[in-house]
Amino acid sequence: MHKSSRWFAIVNPHSANGKTRKRWPHYLKRLRDEGYLIDYTYTTGPGEGTRITRNLLNDGYTHIISVGGDGTMNEVVNGFFSDNLLINPQAELAVFSHGTGCDFIRTLQIPKGIEGFIQILKRGNKRQVDVGEVLFYDNYGKQLQRYFLNVADVGLGGETVARVNQQSKLLGGKLSFLIGSVISIFKYRNKMMSCEIDGKVICSGRLNSIMVANGRYIGGGMMIAPHAELDDALFDVVVLGDFSTWTILRNIPKIYRGTHLKIPGVGVYRGQSVVVSSDQRILLDLDGEQPGHGPIQFRLMPSILCLWGY
Repeated sequence: MHKSSRWFAIVNPHSANGKTRKRWPHYLKRLRDEGYLIDYTYTTGPGEGTRITRNLLNDGYTHIISVGGDGTMNEVVNGFFSDNLLINPQAELAVFSHGTGCDFIRTLQIPKGIEGFIQILKRGNKRQVDVGEVLFYDNYGKQLQRYFLNVADVGLGGETVARVNQQSKLLGGKLSFLIGSVISIFKYRNKMMSCEIDGKVICSGRLNSIMVANGRYIGGGMMIAPHAELDDALFDVVVLGDFSTWTILRNIPKIYRGTHLKIPGVGVYRGQSVVVSSDQRILLDLDGEQPGHGPIQFRLMPSILCLWGY
């Protein structure tokens, strides 16, 4: 049977604190019982999801499933691209979110679990969504390029993700990120940063964070960009000003509800290109991973990737 008529699942067995490896055989059986033709492989280390996806697309597969957390999804999305171009413009992605935060599927309004994912496949709804490109630096001073579907966070978020990813997530996504956020808030010191959108400097000074959002949620359910859309050809850029530790802690409930945009010192902007720079070390959070630091450049690629889930 031709590969274009089959799905290929890229499964991160370590996601959801190792629960994915135990549960995947059951999920696979459910999918096959529903009549879906599915091949799969497990990833064995960081970055492998990107390499596997590229190989699959070059080998003729056109329907890819990411099985794992938002970090796994990010690796798979990066595998759709090579030399700044889509490997196959007809290729399609479905996200079976089975990780810690599961933030991306909140924007898609996909319920967690295998039954919700099966309903997505049965409905067959899909559309072209925007993808963000980001240029940043690793710890050796080398500039790297990545793509992302959800949200990039420069500042407090980068330090929070670095902390959360170094500890156990047995407490679940929301609680793990909440605890990590609170610890980071106490330890973090606001940075001198400059943010330029579409060639215009919109803020410069001591800031807490700059979020460049394609999706709406970060940190295990914080609705950081409540008006962001995946297919509107614009980033939503949310800037948190020079907030004190107490101000951030006091307003965490508002961030979860998405009602924080009216807080004095919160700025909301929109655009297709964003540059964040600083003389200090500023960490990048990209779809729940912490791949490097600034200076950082973002560029939006409108309506480029076919995504299941609407």
